[in-house]
Amino acid sequence: MIKYVFVGLFLFFFNVMAMAHEGEPNMAFAWRDGKIEVDIRHQGRLLGDHTAFVIPFADALSPYRMGDSGFTGIDFDQGGIVGYQTESTLLKWSTEQSQWLREGFSEQLVISRLSDEKIVTDKQGNGLQGFIAKLASSSNFEAHAIFRIENPDGSSPDDGAYMVFINILGLDESGERILYKPSDPFALVFHINAQKSFDSLALSQTLKVVPEVDLNDYNRMDALFDWAESQYGQLFPHTAESRFLFGYYARCYDNSVCVGSKDGKIYTAGGILGDITEQGSIEAFYSQAGL
Repeated sequence: MIKYVFVGLFLFFFNVMAMAHEGEPNMAFAWRDGKIEVDIRHQGRLLGDHTAFVIPFADALSPYRMGDSGFTGIDFDQGGIVGYQTESTLLKWSTEQSQWLREGFSEQLVISRLSDEKIVTDKQGNGLQGFIAKLASSSNFEAHAIFRIENPDGSSPDDGAYMVFINILGLDESGERILYKPSDPFALVFHINAQKSFDSLALSQTLKVVPEVDLNDYNRMDALFDWAESQYGQLFPHTAESRFLFGYYARCYDNSVCVGSKDGKIYTAGGILGDITEQGSIEAFYSQAGL
């Protein structure tokens, strides 16, 4: 009897500890009313109009690596695969200039989750999609990614703060259909203080400065595509679902015409429109559509 009680208490304790171990920070999301809500556990910090999750690289043995940050989600009831998408390249804080640098440094961010690995630099990595969790039998998930800041030549990165914007989204298993529309973008801020030259006070100063980064607004894009369908029926003859296609956020139609957005520009392709052609700035089209 004592043996069974002991085993029961051990399992209860183990389960409680497992549930409590959600990572630092716990980046928590919920699917509610057709939208992904960000930071439902309120562990993020304000960065202008955005949420920022600070990820500390505090392990003395691995000062440039963090594997305890948790992605958790509840009520994702459409199944499919939940992932992230980068919405910027890597940024680095400049103490001398008191601003976020968009280029001119060698450090890179590596995001690993199981066998999936993505690299983001100051020049490349915007628009990458990475794996978080597969929702097979549950509408909830908990997953831990490994984040590393490194130099390609193997030298140690500078103490300081690094940032990338990402969102959370969900696709069906084919990767063709969007099940969970991308969340509002949020920032991951990586804090390195391996040489004791960039403490928490220095980090707090970085969060007072919002970087100048153009971020996608997928709801606004969908409104633009809706407007195009209503105005140019000969090209876009019916309503269509938006999807990600070769890095574009796009809609395709039965006449083989596709329209999409990438890097702040509008493109068309297929059917009577031929090869992929840039049509201009998305901001110009927003103005034309009154958006």
